[in-house]
Amino acid sequence: MEKLFIRRNTRDKRQIKSGIIYFITCTILGVGIGLITNRVLFTKQNSNFWFSAIFFIWLAGILFIIIHEAGHLVGGIITSYRFQSFRIFSYCIIKKDKEYVIEKRYVPGSSGQCLMIPPSNWSLDSPCLIYHAGGGIATFLAAIFSGLLYFFVSTSLLEIMWFVFFCYGMILTVLNLVPLQLSGTNNDGANILAIIRDKTAKEAFFKQLECNAWFSQGKKLEDISENYLKLSENAIWSEPINYYLEWILYSKYLKERKIDKAEELLMRMEEYYQDMLLGKKIRINSERLYLLILRQADTDTIQTFYSNVVERLKSQKLCTPILRTLITYERYIKKNTASLEQYKEVFYRAKKVAACKQEAEVDYILTFEENGEVYEPEKMEE
Repeated sequence: MEKLFIRRNTRDKRQIKSGIIYFITCTILGVGIGLITNRVLFTKQNSNFWFSAIFFIWLAGILFIIIHEAGHLVGGIITSYRFQSFRIFSYCIIKKDKEYVIEKRYVPGSSGQCLMIPPSNWSLDSPCLIYHAGGGIATFLAAIFSGLLYFFVSTSLLEIMWFVFFCYGMILTVLNLVPLQLSGTNNDGANILAIIRDKTAKEAFFKQLECNAWFSQGKKLEDISENYLKLSENAIWSEPINYYLEWILYSKYLKERKIDKAEELLMRMEEYYQDMLLGKKIRINSERLYLLILRQADTDTIQTFYSNVVERLKSQKLCTPILRTLITYERYIKKNTASLEQYKEVFYRAKKVAACKQEAEVDYILTFEENGEVYEPEKMEE
């Protein structure tokens, strides 16, 4: 147990290295574009330059998210994938049966996402690189197009707009296609690299898409076999592409009350804790705290561990698994009625926008139904 606490306080060298590379990349791009801006645009007399530039940066941020995700959509379609969902910020178009519906979905650290259904009877030889790279390619083409238009406009306002779009698109392209590990997930370049060098990651990628499609069709966790969700023996547990299957299997164990198996799976994850991304580490901390409470560990041990991880947990309290843990702690350890009620209200909002409804349903059952509570969302909304 002592090693467990030490590990939670130790920063992973690989994560630090990735952060340094990300910082250097952004700095070089920022300085380079700043120098170009100074030479190209500051020579023109335009008192509204900064106001216009800020507005167009904001506009580019929205447009390039749409362009990027549309690139994944096109990349998927031309390689025989079928449409599943298309999300910009928290607004998501989802195909359910033969209808398209708009729902709110929240995914931490993600401003957009395009999920497709993999080709029928997919295999490890099925294409996936164009689907992954489609977003970066679309962003790059849009940036080049903006750069070309810059030379064909005559007004300073349009020059600023197309120049900002060009710079924004090029920065986004580099940060997306150059392999980098961000705090919550890989970027597309890192996913492509992982799939090329590890077939188990490619298998996990296809299964993730397949599970998303099944869940949209109404399948439950108990409808998916344990063997299907288990990672292969050669899988790299710290690979972010594998995270989804790991957590779906963990939630399945909790729903089926197989606590020993859930504990065993969590311990396997903890073996690779130092190599995990920050978002995964936070979730592991949350589940370790939850199981400590569930196993009725020593109260001092639970409180010490809670103090060690609570700041990070609260940074992601719109995630239902995190809220399940926080509510359980407030109910059985801290016994703080006021905080408990606040977390319950947040849980209701988080459940409505959860990306994986089946996982959120498990968290709801464990948080409320097993404690004999009547869940009244109408009261929470008042």
